[in-house]
Amino acid sequence: MKKILDWLDERTGWRKVKEVILDRHIPQGVNWWYTLGSITMFLFVVQVVTGILLAMHYSPSPDHAYDSVRYLGEEVPMGQWIRAIHKWGATGMVVAVTLHLLRVFFMGAYKYPREVTWLSGVALFCIVIGFGFTGYLLPWDQKAYWATTVGAHMTEQVPLIGPILAKIMKGSMDLGAITLSRFYAIHVLVFPAIAILLMGFHLFLVIWHGISAPPEKLNAQEAAAPDWKSRFKERYAQLKARGLSFFPYIIFKDIVAVTLVFLVLSLIAYLKPAELEDVANPTDSTYNPRPEWYFLSVFQLLKYFPGSLEAFAIVLLPLIAFGLLFGLPFLDRGPKRHPLQRPLWTGAGILAMIGLVVLTVLGAQSPLTNPMVKKDPLIVEGKKLFDSFHCLYCHSLKGQGGSVGPALDNVGMRRNREWLAAHFRDPKKMTPGTKMPNFKMMDSEVEALVAYMSSLGGGTFTAEAPRLFEDNCASCHKFQGVGEEIGPDLSHIGQGRDADFIAAYIKDPVQLNKDAAMQGFADQLTANQIQDLANYLYQQGK
Repeated sequence: MKKILDWLDERTGWRKVKEVILDRHIPQGVNWWYTLGSITMFLFVVQVVTGILLAMHYSPSPDHAYDSVRYLGEEVPMGQWIRAIHKWGATGMVVAVTLHLLRVFFMGAYKYPREVTWLSGVALFCIVIGFGFTGYLLPWDQKAYWATTVGAHMTEQVPLIGPILAKIMKGSMDLGAITLSRFYAIHVLVFPAIAILLMGFHLFLVIWHGISAPPEKLNAQEAAAPDWKSRFKERYAQLKARGLSFFPYIIFKDIVAVTLVFLVLSLIAYLKPAELEDVANPTDSTYNPRPEWYFLSVFQLLKYFPGSLEAFAIVLLPLIAFGLLFGLPFLDRGPKRHPLQRPLWTGAGILAMIGLVVLTVLGAQSPLTNPMVKKDPLIVEGKKLFDSFHCLYCHSLKGQGGSVGPALDNVGMRRNREWLAAHFRDPKKMTPGTKMPNFKMMDSEVEALVAYMSSLGGGTFTAEAPRLFEDNCASCHKFQGVGEEIGPDLSHIGQGRDADFIAAYIKDPVQLNKDAAMQGFADQLTANQIQDLANYLYQQGK
């Protein structure tokens, strides 16, 4: 074995590599906070591995992206877990790289001779944020589409070059096939290549200069010494001599840390799988676009700079923030590294952290433009059956799906529940010549699927619905020329609200709008009457 190892050493120099990387001594005092860099690198590897597995089943086109993600979650063994690991791994990577950056900042480790190490780390932080933004669109569901639409709108606000940047990003005037292809290519090709190069360069600098030692307080004489750089090197050499070797002592901490992180990540992925909302619908004006939590601070900041001032929040403030990050090693160049001896920068860092946390919390708590209405569990179950039976292979819905069977967008208006139930139990009897197979559904499945089909298009309404409006609503609202104008005109309410929202608002307005002056009708109308009235307002107000 020794001869083989000697032969390899002569040709590869592996013993020298081992000496430089594994046998190097780490300064005394290095603690668990120093494992954050290893955790970040580990999470990047997890993202690469899970990303490759996801890419094997993904189709980057609006016609197939959503179905490929759904297929991955429902049909591919462990597909749902892999996707959840990728989703939560992205969140974990943002947390880890942010904490790593903060650790370096507060310990003054960006100072001589590690200025370039800091610059490469900030660049990697930007790439991690870029990963989050470009990966957001790929599932092509409602959340992905509308959150990216908001991001594109923010880009358009950049003075002079904003519209050009937005068009380059989208590939056209609107989000579509070109946008999805560009985001996919950047997410899986461009950013990984840049990240690997930057990470390799960053690790080289860490090994070259050594891991920074914990900061120590300097007395006035030490801080004012003209030869502080040479003294810094001498002190660093002393701390390294007292420290332990990277292998096996320090690497043991890293292994323990990444193992714990992976176990926590796996548990979260198991308990909270990655969600997939309805397929992207560009015509849906009722959706509430919400970015991921790490963009919520910018989302909230925009509310304080309306109109033409948006450019200030989108461009100027981020430019100042990242300008300070990149310029930090050149603005704070003295020998003092301890946070208590750098009160200006330490205070600024703490204030910035507090500001980001407060904006993020406010962004998460800010009221929705279109309050969410809890769906009927039977309708939700019917939607799951609709997907599991692959009904979109033959039928279309919201412009997606096949053309063998009729479109289902307004099936709730065209067919009543009795007809739908009979059709699902025996399609050929109800519709002679149909190509739809008999799925032999149980009564509970028929009931759920009928509930979902009836909800499409807002559902049917009875002849009593107009009278319900006149008796209960016309004294305040006008609708199709009937009623008063004390409250909002409801003639076009169906264009902005669905039937479920209207029904929930009629039942209890304060639940959806705490400032509502309208009284609730839960005690005056039955549930069927409320739904009938809601269907009427939705259908006739479209």
